[in-house]
Amino acid sequence: MIEMRPSKPEELSRQRELWKLAFGDSDGYIDLFYQTAAGPEDVLVLLEDGVVYSMLALPAVELALPDGDTASSAYVYALATDPAARGRGYGRMLLRYVDFYLRERGVDCVTVVPAEKSLHKFFASVDFAECFTASWTDLPAGEIGAPAPGDAIEAADAAAYDALRERLLEGVFHVRYGGGLLAFQAGVSRLSGAGLYRLRVDGREGCAAAEYDGSRLILKELLLPPGLLGRGLALVKERLPAGTYQARGPYSASELGETRSFGMLKWLNAVFGLKWRGAGDGYLGLAFD
Repeated sequence: MIEMRPSKPEELSRQRELWKLAFGDSDGYIDLFYQTAAGPEDVLVLLEDGVVYSMLALPAVELALPDGDTASSAYVYALATDPAARGRGYGRMLLRYVDFYLRERGVDCVTVVPAEKSLHKFFASVDFAECFTASWTDLPAGEIGAPAPGDAIEAADAAAYDALRERLLEGVFHVRYGGGLLAFQAGVSRLSGAGLYRLRVDGREGCAAAEYDGSRLILKELLLPPGLLGRGLALVKERLPAGTYQARGPYSASELGETRSFGMLKWLNAVFGLKWRGAGDGYLGLAFD
């Protein structure tokens, strides 16, 4: 018999097992997620004959809409199925259950960032639509210059980063993460040897969420006024040495390399859906990939 429901605390060890089988993440990474972003009650599970075979987490986020309104949302994360049970459609079944679960709680929409390009088709099959884009570029350290006099970079905690991020994105259709997921990103960044940062470039404020991946530094998010990205990268390079740098942000391709489809959205609130379906080109930012 198939059962789908919120998870129970005693099922945490099984969730950790499924997570590792699917993604290979460390205990520290998984622990950090549960400590900051989601508790067992924020994880949905699918059981067959009493055994948990599939799971996903639904940390809360918000959408800042183009007209200044706000939509409640959840972010699908850590969708994992036991390899022994793949091919049975459990992941798709659990995603359909998400619709029912969130509608019952009055949530307006649900977002997801497919882990790879091929998964965009999978999520489209359960009614997610392309909505969020991102631009990014990869640069060798040698192509980034030196900081300009007077420019500065300093560490920021999750709360300060959140407040600065919202100021910088005012008027932009984007995802708001709030304290939990930003605390998770701050912790993941620290585990890698980097962090969250406040930048001051040419007298203007900016922010960056940085994470090491071997000899590469990934700026999961780099927010600066137009024309100042190069100076911001110079500050990051001085603070966080790396062989190569990947920078991501809500910019045009001419400002920051390639622009690509990034995140997807499904409206659950019919009123919002009629008004905003197909709006496209929103900014999601942090993907926790």
